[in-house]
Amino acid sequence: MASGHPDPDTTPREEAPPPPRAPEPRPWWARLELGLTGLVRIVTAALLLGIVVVIAWQVTARYIPDIRVPRWTEEISLIMMVWLAMLGSGLAVRAGEHLSVDVVTRQLPKRVQLWLERLVWLGVAAFGVYLLLYGWELSQRTMLQTFSATRLPVGLMYLGIPFGGGLVAFYSLRNVFKPPVADLDVVLETAQVGGNWTVRIAMAAILLFIGAGAFAVFGVDVLMGPVGVLLGGVAVLMLLGVPIAIALGIACLATVLALDLPPLIVAQRMANGVNSTPLLAIPFFILAGLIMAEGGIATRLVEFARVLVGPIRGGLAMVNVVSSMLFGGASGSAVADVSANGSILIPMMKKKGYDADFSVGVTVASSVQGIIIPPSHNAVIYSLAAGGVSISALFLAGYVPGIMIGFALMVACYVLALRRGYPSDSRPPLLESLKVSFVAIPGLAVGLIIVGGIAFGWFTATEAAAIGTVVAFVVATVIYREMSPRKLWVATLQAVRTISIVIFLIATASAFAWLMAYLRIPTLLADGILSVSDNPILLMAMINLLLLMLGAIMDMAPLILILTPILLPIVTADPINMSAVHFGIVLLLNLGLGLTTPPVGTALFVGCAIGRIRIERASRAMVFLWPPLLVVLLLVTYFPWFVNVVPDLFGVRQ
Repeated sequence: MASGHPDPDTTPREEAPPPPRAPEPRPWWARLELGLTGLVRIVTAALLLGIVVVIAWQVTARYIPDIRVPRWTEEISLIMMVWLAMLGSGLAVRAGEHLSVDVVTRQLPKRVQLWLERLVWLGVAAFGVYLLLYGWELSQRTMLQTFSATRLPVGLMYLGIPFGGGLVAFYSLRNVFKPPVADLDVVLETAQVGGNWTVRIAMAAILLFIGAGAFAVFGVDVLMGPVGVLLGGVAVLMLLGVPIAIALGIACLATVLALDLPPLIVAQRMANGVNSTPLLAIPFFILAGLIMAEGGIATRLVEFARVLVGPIRGGLAMVNVVSSMLFGGASGSAVADVSANGSILIPMMKKKGYDADFSVGVTVASSVQGIIIPPSHNAVIYSLAAGGVSISALFLAGYVPGIMIGFALMVACYVLALRRGYPSDSRPPLLESLKVSFVAIPGLAVGLIIVGGIAFGWFTATEAAAIGTVVAFVVATVIYREMSPRKLWVATLQAVRTISIVIFLIATASAFAWLMAYLRIPTLLADGILSVSDNPILLMAMINLLLLMLGAIMDMAPLILILTPILLPIVTADPINMSAVHFGIVLLLNLGLGLTTPPVGTALFVGCAIGRIRIERASRAMVFLWPPLLVVLLLVTYFPWFVNVVPDLFGVRQ
C-alpha cells in the first residue's frame, strides 16, 4: 500500500561531505625554520621600537628641568640599528624583498629563469658566508675599542654582522629549494613585464646607450683592469638578477682580490658605512610613513584635498595631485604614496568616468612629490652619500620644486579634463567641509613638526624623525583610532625589512664608494665628460639624461649611493659650480621621474597593479604627464633660485 512518505531504501540521498582533512604535520626542519623566523621577527621589532624609545627619551630629557640629557642614547641606538639592519636583512632575503633589477631575466624562458634564480641564491649565500667569517674577525679585532659614553666594546656593534651574515646564508639556501614570492613579483606579473616587447626594446636601448658611453668615457684599456672588474661586475650581476646590495658586495670583493688587497677591507668599509649617527633618521622616517599609511591619515588627506580642489573641472584628478602633495610630504615615499592614495582614488576616479589609464597615470606622476617635499628619507640618504650635506637645507630646498610639480600636473589635468570631458567633483556642505579640514590637521602636523623642528633648530634630523614617528602613532591610534595592534605589528615588520634593505645597501655601497675613490673613477669620469664639452648648460643636460636613463632601470636608493660620489665632485667644480644642495634636489627629481617610467619604474608598476592595467596602457597616459615633470626638472636645474629661496628665507646654510 502506498503511503505519503518515500521509501528510504529507494530514494536517493545526498552524500555527506567528507570530513576536513587534518593538515599534514610539517617536517622538523620546517618547524625549526618557522620558529627561528618568529624569534628574529620579535627581536628585530623590539630593536626598532627600542631605538624609537631611546631617541624619544633623549629629546624629552632636553626639555624637562633638572634632567641631564643622556650621552649614551646615540651609542645604544647605533648598536641596536646595526643589529636590526643585519638580522632584518636575513628576513628580507627570506621574503625575496632585497632590491634587484630582474626585468631582464623575466624576458627569459621560465625554465631558464628558475635555474638562474637558484644560482643567484647560491651567490647570495656565499656572500652571507663571507659576512659570517670576516664579520666575526672584524668584531673580535674591535672588542678592545670602546664607545666614549657607555664604554661598551665597539665590537659588540659589529657582532651583528656575522649573525646577520649567517641568517642571509641560511635563508638564501632555503630559497634555493623554496623560492620566495615577494609583493613586487606579484606587481610585476600584474603589470605584465615579463615577455613584454615594450620593456625589451626600452631595456636594450638604455643598456646600449650606457655601455657605449662607458667605453667612450673610460676607454678599453681602463675597463679591462680593476675598474672593469668593479663596474662590469656590478652591471653583470645586477642584470643576472642578483640583489643590488649583494651585487655591490660581491663586485667589491672580486675587485679587492684583483688588487691583491686583504678581503677584510670590504667588511671594514661596510662597517664604517653604517657607523653613522645621522643614519638613525632613516628608520624613523620609514616607520612613520608606514604608520601613516596604515593609520587612516591618507584617507583624511584625500577628503581634505576634495574640499580644496574638488569643484574644479577634472576635480578628482586635482584631488589626486593635492593629496599626493600632502601625504607624500608626510610619508616621504613615492611608492607609499601610490599604494595609499591609489587604492582610494584610482577606483573612485574610474567610477566617476575617468579613463583607467589616466587614473593610474596621474596617481603615479603625482607621487614624485613625495620624494621632493620634505621629510624624505631619500634626502637623508643623499646627505650621507654627499659627506654630510645639511639635511635641514635639503628639506627646505624641496618645498618649492615639489609644489611646482603639483601645479604643473594640475594644469595638465585641467587641460586633459577639458579635452576628454572629465567631470568636476562637488564640494561637501560648509559645515562638513570645515569638519573635514579640522580632522586633517593632525595628519598634516606630522610633517610640519619634523621639518619645523629641524628648520628652527629644536631637534636634530634624527630626533625630529623620532618625534614624528611618535606623533604619527599618537594621531593614528588616539585621534583617528585606526591603528590596531595587528596593524602596528604588520607596519613594524614591514618597516624592519625596508630599513634593513636600505641600511644593508648603504653598507655595501660604502665599500663600493671607497673602491671607486681608490681607483680614481670619479676623476676618470670627470675627465671623460669634460673632454666632450665645457659648456655648463650642455654638461647638465648630459647629466640629466644619464640620470633619467639610469633611473629607468634601477631603484632610487642604490643610485643615490652609487652616483653621488661620482657626480658631486663634477657638478660642484668648474665649469658647473652647482651647490651640493641644488644638485641633491636635481638628483632626487631625476630619479623620482625614473620611478614613473618603464622598464623598472616601481611606482608605475604599483599603480598598474592597483588599476589592473598593462604597463603599455599606463605609459601611453604618462606621455601627457611626463612633459610637465620635465619642464619642472629643467627649471630647477638651470635656475637655482627655485631651490635656494626657502633655505635663504630661513637663514639655513647650504
